[in-house]
Amino acid sequence: MVETTGGYVGTRRHAFGVMVGLTLLLGGAISVGAVPTDDAYMAGYAAAVLEREFRVTAPSLVVRDGVMTLAGSDLGAADQSAVVAALSRIRGVRRVIVLTAPPSMTATTAAAGPATTPPAAAPAPARSTGQAIPPLEGTPTFEILPAGLLFRPLIADPRWPAFGTVGRHYFNDSKFESIAAVELGDMMPLVRGRIGETWQWEAGVHAGLWALFDMDSESANLTSLDYMVGGFGSVRQGPWSAIARVFHRSTHLGDEEIIHHHTNRINFSYEGMDARISYEPWDWMRLYGGGGYIFRVEPTNYAPWKVQSGLELRSPWTMPGRLRPIFGADFQFLEEHDWQPQISLRGGLELESLAVLGRKVQLLIEYFNGNSVDGQFYTREVEYLGLGVRFKF
Repeated sequence: MVETTGGYVGTRRHAFGVMVGLTLLLGGAISVGAVPTDDAYMAGYAAAVLEREFRVTAPSLVVRDGVMTLAGSDLGAADQSAVVAALSRIRGVRRVIVLTAPPSMTATTAAAGPATTPPAAAPAPARSTGQAIPPLEGTPTFEILPAGLLFRPLIADPRWPAFGTVGRHYFNDSKFESIAAVELGDMMPLVRGRIGETWQWEAGVHAGLWALFDMDSESANLTSLDYMVGGFGSVRQGPWSAIARVFHRSTHLGDEEIIHHHTNRINFSYEGMDARISYEPWDWMRLYGGGGYIFRVEPTNYAPWKVQSGLELRSPWTMPGRLRPIFGADFQFLEEHDWQPQISLRGGLELESLAVLGRKVQLLIEYFNGNSVDGQFYTREVEYLGLGVRFKF
C-alpha cells in the first residue's frame, strides 16, 4: 500500500514559493562587482563562439588570467576586429590578443587600448580541477587520470555523487520530521582523449553513498543506506556535453529502524543505465535533459523507465569574497509513479575562494516534492526543506 502525505495539489504553493525565493537569491548579487570566470570555461566558450558565429576553429586558442590569445592564421577570412569584439564580450575576458606571422614581427589586436607586443610564446591552457574542460588543441591527445570533468556535475539531481551533509525538515509527514542526510561519493575520470580539433571524450567510474539519520530519535537512528557504483562515458564540444552511465544501486534498511520502528525491509536494488545531454547557450545558463532504464530490479513489478530535465543558473557576477550565487531545478518523471513529477530545487552560494581536494564548496538551500528517492521508501510522497554544504564541481 502506498503511503502519502496529502498529495501534490496542496504542496504546489510551497514549491512556487521556494522557487521564487531561490531565484531572488541568485539575482541578488547581479549588481555586485565581477570576478573573472575560470580560464578553462572561457576558452571552451570562446571556441563555441568562433565556430557558431564565424565558422572557424582556433587550435591555438589559450587563456590565462582572463587574457585570450590566438593565432590570426586560424581565423582565415573572418574579420579580426569582429572576432575580437565577439570574444571580448565573454564574461571574465580582460583582453583578446590576435597573433600574426612572422613570430619575430608579431602584431597584436587588443580588446581595449593600443596594440602591444605579445609574449614570445603562447601561454599553456589553464585548467580548473572539477570544472568542465573545453576542447582545445593544446590538450594532450590522450591522458590517464585527467583533471576535471567534461560533463559538469548537476546541482539539483538528488542522486548525483557528491560529498556533503544536509539537515532536512519534512512537512506534514507521518514518519519523519528532522533528518540529517549524509552523502559520500564522486566521479573520477580514468582516461580522456580528443576527437579531431573540437571534441573530447572521457571514461571513468562513479560511486555514491546516501545515509539518513533520524534526529528526532534518542540516538539519531540510522534509517537507511543507499549505495550506487558504476562507470560512465562523456563527450564535450563547446557548449554541448553528454554523459552516459551504467550502474548498480542497492538500498539497506538501518538496524535501528528495524528494531525501533519494526519496519519491514524491502530488497530494493537494480542495475540500470541513463544518459543526459547538456547545452550552455550562455556562460550563466545550462539546460539538460535525458532519461534512464533499469533492466534488472527487485521488486520485479517496479516500472523501468525515467525521464529527466533541468535548468541551472550561475550568476556571472560574484559577491565579495568570491561568493557566486547558483541555482538548479531538476525534474524527474518515473513510470513507476505514473509520470508524476519529482521536483528538486537547490540554490545558494558557491565559495570560489575555498576548495577542498579540488572541489568547490557549495552552501545550498534545497526543496524537494515528490516520491522519495531514499531507498525502499520510494512509495512515499514527501516534501521537505533542507540546508547543507556540498563539495562539487
